[in-house]
Amino acid sequence: MAKGSLQPERASVLMYHNIGIPPKGAKLRGLYVRPRMFSFQMWYLKRAGFQVVSLDEMVRFAKEDSGKFLKKSGGKRLVSLTFDDGYLDFFENAFPVLKKYGYPATVFVVSGSAGKYNGWDSDTLGVRKTLMDWDKIKLISKEGITIGAHTVSHPRLSALAGDGIVKEVSGSKAEIEERIGKPVDFFCYPYGDFNDEAVRQVRDSGFLGAVSVNRGFLYKGDDPFKIKRVPVWLNTWPLSFIYKLHSDYEVKKGIPGR
Repeated sequence: MAKGSLQPERASVLMYHNIGIPPKGAKLRGLYVRPRMFSFQMWYLKRAGFQVVSLDEMVRFAKEDSGKFLKKSGGKRLVSLTFDDGYLDFFENAFPVLKKYGYPATVFVVSGSAGKYNGWDSDTLGVRKTLMDWDKIKLISKEGITIGAHTVSHPRLSALAGDGIVKEVSGSKAEIEERIGKPVDFFCYPYGDFNDEAVRQVRDSGFLGAVSVNRGFLYKGDDPFKIKRVPVWLNTWPLSFIYKLHSDYEVKKGIPGR
């Protein structure tokens, strides 16, 4: 048995982008997970006895005594599901599966691009990927999906300063809250790019936590504004998905110093 499977005191935050078939000619095809594979992954979480929880539960897990928290959860290993950017294929392909299993999830929305496309990287990737409009964002928010902020325009925050960071971080929070009529408590750093000033601004804006793209698991005492995640890619086949969750593979792949 892998060492990681003997560590129920750690939790996994899974990172997804697109749930769909990568179009011909698209670059960074790894950002896609095929719908059938996504369905298998959600089935496996249930079959293997994982408890899928919201990000606010994950923050509680990191802050509270992990043993007591796991006792309250029945000793099940915890997983959270996160989806970056707010693509339409989440609504079409992931949302129905999540409803089937009753799983909570968090979708991080680029507030200035809702209903448009991925203008921040469409030229680089060679594909325009449609984003959910506000009507769909509000609908999933009412159906158990947490909406998080992913800035206004998806910039690299470390390249900004002062009012630039404030507008991107606080501005996205304010707009999403106005649109959906609910508090927005979680943030996602675009490109996984952040520095001390960006973290400070996220904290000062009233968020409860933020996710990065740094690889690894969540443990008691971890900084809730630098949450590591387990990426799920196009080539994350069934055995590799299982291996990611039950072994120390993601720990070894993690970026040091963050």
